[in-house]
Amino acid sequence: MNRRLHPEVFQKKFYNKNYFEGWYYKLVSADSKDSVSFIPGVSYNKKTSHSFIQCIHLHEKKKIISYNIDYPIEAFYCQDEPFSIAIDKSSFSLSEIDLNIKSETLSANGKIRIGQISPIKKSALCPNIMGFFSYVPFMECNHGVISMNHSLEGSLEINGEKIDFSGGKGYIEKDWGRSFPEKYLWIQSNHFENSDSSLFCSVAKIPFIGFSFTGYICNLQLYGKEYRFATYTGSKLSILESTNSKVSLEFKSKTHSLNLKGETTVSEELAAPKNGAMDKNIKEVLSGKVSIELTDKSGKVIYSSSSNQCGMEIVEKL
Repeated sequence: MNRRLHPEVFQKKFYNKNYFEGWYYKLVSADSKDSVSFIPGVSYNKKTSHSFIQCIHLHEKKKIISYNIDYPIEAFYCQDEPFSIAIDKSSFSLSEIDLNIKSETLSANGKIRIGQISPIKKSALCPNIMGFFSYVPFMECNHGVISMNHSLEGSLEINGEKIDFSGGKGYIEKDWGRSFPEKYLWIQSNHFENSDSSLFCSVAKIPFIGFSFTGYICNLQLYGKEYRFATYTGSKLSILESTNSKVSLEFKSKTHSLNLKGETTVSEELAAPKNGAMDKNIKEVLSGKVSIELTDKSGKVIYSSSSNQCGMEIVEKL
């Protein structure tokens, strides 16, 4: 199996001393009142190794709560074909999430069926969202977008509350490597006016052979087409505004421009990797605000929309 073409599978069969790998499953109910993200993963470092499941839940009353449950490394199981991972009694695949979590802070049970996933376009030069950078063996952090948009069926019981996700929407991505970037921005939403449209955007300070550069990827799926603006495609990025709570970006390719504005709302802390260990704290938003406007090279507006169901992280202003 070409693992670059399949970022969903476990990427590291032989571990460095410092290494992490985590999958991100986002679930939004049909009425948009509940948003839940589950992050199963593994952490290897000199001091200790363990597996984990993180959960962040935005309740209909706009109350956001996060949980972090650690397990022994032996509780982690992976399978390439068909893809699936399991931590303790909970499992995750591209067709189903089956939860059985019982801890002092979190009880989560139930099954969610995942509809037809919406992967990104791939090629030999760009086997995944990292483009040709996926062939560089020493990247600090690697990223994979597995499904930009898919339907959900089923329900979960979270701390005694039953939440129906039938008719809702999901999103799947993952990260692996040594550490999250020192500075980065991440934005994701598939809740725009056009129900099939989906956005992923990441801008980060990337260490590279003794220096660093600002790397970026912005991928928009719309009307059955894909518009990608990235460092490796020759697109240009202008950072018009960057604070700890707001961003305004302009991406330009030879044929299109995309203007993006994002604003964070209520957030909650999650654990993030630093040299393999989950020792860094970041803040994630599940109900951020984002607006986009796509134009062609003549300036004609192709699509303009906004979303209040946006996942967002701003770690140090760019």
